[in-house]
Amino acid sequence: MSRSIGGSGGADVATVVVECSPSDVGPTDRVRDLDQLTPAARREFLDAVSGSDRAVDAAGLATGDVVRFTEYYRII
Repeated sequence: MSRSIGGSGGADVATVVVECSPSDVGPTDRVRDLDQLTPAARREFLDAVSGSDRAVDAAGLATGDVVRFTEYYRII
């Protein structure tokens, strides 16, 4: 999943996974446990968490979603 940033030439920015504090998770945030993800989305998420670039392109995960795994991770 990528989106273009306006400006001269534009740039592709991947959606990424970042660790967040449970206290940063609001009552209206969509929080999903890892086992609620489809097998493909779970694999994509785990690859992003263990990778260096943290890019994720998983169906069913949207910007702002929080995934609860060993820690809490927000999709940005």
